[in-house]
Amino acid sequence: MTRIAVSLALLTGLAACLAAQDAPSGRFTGRGAVLTLSEGRYSFEFQGRTMVTGTMRLEAGRLELTDDGGPGICNQGTGRYTWRESGDTLRFTLVEDPCDGRKNGIPNPVWVRLREGLALTHATLIDGTGAPPRPGQTVIIRDGKIAAIVPDGSPLPGDVTVRDVAGQFVLPGLVDAHVHLATSPSGADARSRVERRLRNAVLGGVVAVRDMAGDARALADLARAAAAGDIPSPEIRYAAVIAGPEFFDDPRVRSSSVGLAPGTAPWARALWASSDVRQIVAEAKGTGAAAIKLYADLDGTLAAKITREAHRQGLLVWSHLVLVPARPSEVLAAGVDAVSHAAFALWEASPLRDYRNRGQIDFSVSADHPAIQRLFDEMKRRNQIFDPTLFVYRADSAAADTSLAKRRAGRAAEVVRVARAAGVRIAAGTDGMGTEADGALPNLHTELELLVERGGLTAMEAIVAGTRTSAEAAGLVATHGTLAVGKAADLLVLRADPLADIRNTRQISFVVRQGKILNR
Repeated sequence: MTRIAVSLALLTGLAACLAAQDAPSGRFTGRGAVLTLSEGRYSFEFQGRTMVTGTMRLEAGRLELTDDGGPGICNQGTGRYTWRESGDTLRFTLVEDPCDGRKNGIPNPVWVRLREGLALTHATLIDGTGAPPRPGQTVIIRDGKIAAIVPDGSPLPGDVTVRDVAGQFVLPGLVDAHVHLATSPSGADARSRVERRLRNAVLGGVVAVRDMAGDARALADLARAAAAGDIPSPEIRYAAVIAGPEFFDDPRVRSSSVGLAPGTAPWARALWASSDVRQIVAEAKGTGAAAIKLYADLDGTLAAKITREAHRQGLLVWSHLVLVPARPSEVLAAGVDAVSHAAFALWEASPLRDYRNRGQIDFSVSADHPAIQRLFDEMKRRNQIFDPTLFVYRADSAAADTSLAKRRAGRAAEVVRVARAAGVRIAAGTDGMGTEADGALPNLHTELELLVERGGLTAMEAIVAGTRTSAEAAGLVATHGTLAVGKAADLLVLRADPLADIRNTRQISFVVRQGKILNR
């Protein structure tokens, strides 16, 4: 064969190879723009706005681009380019192009592939359902959701960033089932302070919170900012409070409804027997609240009336375990979804006092009193959720350092043991999310510890309480609380096994919130 024939054969083979290769695909960024190449189409975005769309075709090893839409469209003809991919970089070389915009934009020095997915490999999963841990798993995350959970070694998509978490434990992010973010937005709950608390919470593994009533004006704005990713924060679900008229001389209500007469704010409404419950609930729903909270000075009949209407309008109902004059069993009979504060269970076996004195409990009553046993049997039968808030009782006892405060904390823990033995579903709430001090861990870690060490839960039961059950209490179980395909990629990754020691929930490697890694 002659030298010329060999050269021609080589060139022919090279052309065939170029023609056979696949067109580049994926999303790439360069000089502030985003170039998307997929299935015969391309587009340019700049500052979040799509400027040009078009068709792409592979012809003799060249990429042919023809605009067909967008405010920056060029109608002068087709551009032709060659390209070279190396790892995550893509480079184009101009062959010919009549469009100035394309030929000035396409041959950027380099386009870098956007890695839009995340794969956590070699993980041990504790999925929030109570099932045994699953080692050797890979969690694939895309668009802020769990896209797949597969055994290690399974093929991975080409556009994922791989993070090896060998020896670490992946859990659903924690949910604090009892916080107050906006009791006093002009004072202790000023926006700057609350944002720091929320930041500490999410960096500490809390990905959602159930706010138990405050100023809905502030709460709605915080919830929007959290959902939009404008602030580092857990997801926020909040309640509007409804109570009897005598409750509204409480200074906390006044500070959370500044500018309105006490008891008239749609998110903090006084209720009389003659009130239009349907209208009151509708106005509460209009504040963005996910639930109605029943607080005090309500009898069982009114509590049931509010609950029925709230459920009819698609809202959850959260309540203190005693409302006075409604005793705990009447609160349960009203059909509420979740009840709070363990020590209030003792009122089921004691003569009720004025609602203002509901904290003055007779601690000579044993937690295993038959009336309290029946109370938790009924709660189990109704499938209602119990939010005992052991943290707040412990905090009170530490602050007061009195025998009464310590007795209250001890009795509350005993109540939790009785509830657990009855099979009641327990959520983990603190009634005090945490401080704004830099780097402070959220108080939910202490609540989980108390549930195990004083409330008698196993470490696995405490994790379920702080994930699935708390998510259900907040109305978030469809998206949070367990590790499952399609749920929010709001995860907690731990360096140590929380089943070996519940205090290991503090051993945080990193948090995933809305599909993005947050490092402490």
